[in-house]
Amino acid sequence: MPASKKLTVNDFLQSSGVQEQLRILKDRFGENGERLIISDTLDKEGHQYVNLVQKGGGVLGVALVGYTYILEQMGIRFMRLAGTSAGAINTALLAIVGKKESEKSAGILEAITQLNFFNLVDGHPAARWLIKKFITRTGFLKKLKSWANGLGIFYSILLAVTFVCLWLLPHNAPMRQFTQTLVVVLLVITLLLGVLAWYISRLLKRLRSSGYGINPGDFFYDWLKQLMKEYGVANVEDFRNKAGQPVEGLHLRHEHPDGLEGLGPDVTVIASELITENKIEFPKMCNLFRTADRMDELHPAGLVRASMAIPLFFESYFIYGIPNTNEDIKKAWMDTFGEREPPVEARFVDGGILSNFPISIFYNPRVVVPRLPVFGIDLNDSNPGDTGKNASGWTLTGYFSRIFNTVRNYYDKDFQLKNKMYSRGIGTIPLADFNWLNFFITDKEKLALFERGAAAATRFLLNFDWDAYKMDRSLMQVTLEKKPGKS
Repeated sequence: MPASKKLTVNDFLQSSGVQEQLRILKDRFGENGERLIISDTLDKEGHQYVNLVQKGGGVLGVALVGYTYILEQMGIRFMRLAGTSAGAINTALLAIVGKKESEKSAGILEAITQLNFFNLVDGHPAARWLIKKFITRTGFLKKLKSWANGLGIFYSILLAVTFVCLWLLPHNAPMRQFTQTLVVVLLVITLLLGVLAWYISRLLKRLRSSGYGINPGDFFYDWLKQLMKEYGVANVEDFRNKAGQPVEGLHLRHEHPDGLEGLGPDVTVIASELITENKIEFPKMCNLFRTADRMDELHPAGLVRASMAIPLFFESYFIYGIPNTNEDIKKAWMDTFGEREPPVEARFVDGGILSNFPISIFYNPRVVVPRLPVFGIDLNDSNPGDTGKNASGWTLTGYFSRIFNTVRNYYDKDFQLKNKMYSRGIGTIPLADFNWLNFFITDKEKLALFERGAAAATRFLLNFDWDAYKMDRSLMQVTLEKKPGKS
């Protein structure tokens, strides 16, 4: 049977689902979105600017690219960028591809279409096999359990029958051949079980020594490092400069008391540091781990790798050799986290553990009337069957998902509950029918994710009201300033 044709960038961009969304938006807002008003910050070509935060979600990050593609087609560009895990990957790529005024999503899509996601699962072959079966085969865990139970029952029966035969053997000579066969089978199975137990113990030791992760994550690091090199990013300074490149002809639609002050582009990716138990904002906090003259020892691909280190699935990401006796390092830790004794090494896992949707970093208490909105892309992969209030109806997977989601979402949820107006800028992509850990995703599924993101962006733009956003943001700030204790 011939292999299916690999999808190209053009297959994604020209798909009927994406073209339909663009047709809807162009009918409403014009060919290039000229009748769409979503910001008061523009460049010389008339592109409108927003701050953008992207949520983490494993392979669901393909949908983020579909969302940003639609925004760009409607003349929207991104000033400040932030993201976690999968959101950090798209955030980093949006920061380094082309100029700030350029469309970037098609270039990012090029890298995604060429990437075999299964290569990201770069652990031991046995672990890769188990992960693939667990994710792609419905009920595989139950089947594995039934196999184990069946083997246990068979071994117990074999053991019992063998002992009975051995006990009867002196009184029943004709059973000698049968008994010898049972003993040989028992010994062989026992030996195989011993080898299996030894192999599993080796895997567990390897898991421990490798930072409690099944996959090293080296393939991802090398892939992103090479991609960054192609776009002229070789170190943290390059990363900052690319993300912070000035926007030509930046101006405001209306006069504003702050003018253009503070309207500077930057990039932030979130990681969770376990040794000191802190949320780290890269590259802003790189000064915690290296002095200025040694900053080149950190590569921005490593910062993103730290952000997407899903616990157990990927090994932790380490930064070793922190010069913790250096006065600049000690001051940085004290000023940032109140840590008097900086660690000698740092261990990172997925930033989503602490902040999977870091919209709070864009909050500026000095702003009364915003000059540009904060847009957020939310990946909602909640299974409707596990979102009900009836806890007794949850599946085991749903139960553990609830625990994990409570931990990773509450910090950001708490901010949004206290600052509800930010929800005006958040678009949600419904993805309950996709598995965020399915690194064995097909091209067809990638296309479906891309189209789902495009559809979500269209719904969002059709309903976004910039004037209402500005009014709500102003009222929020005035209310905060009137609260007791506020100066």
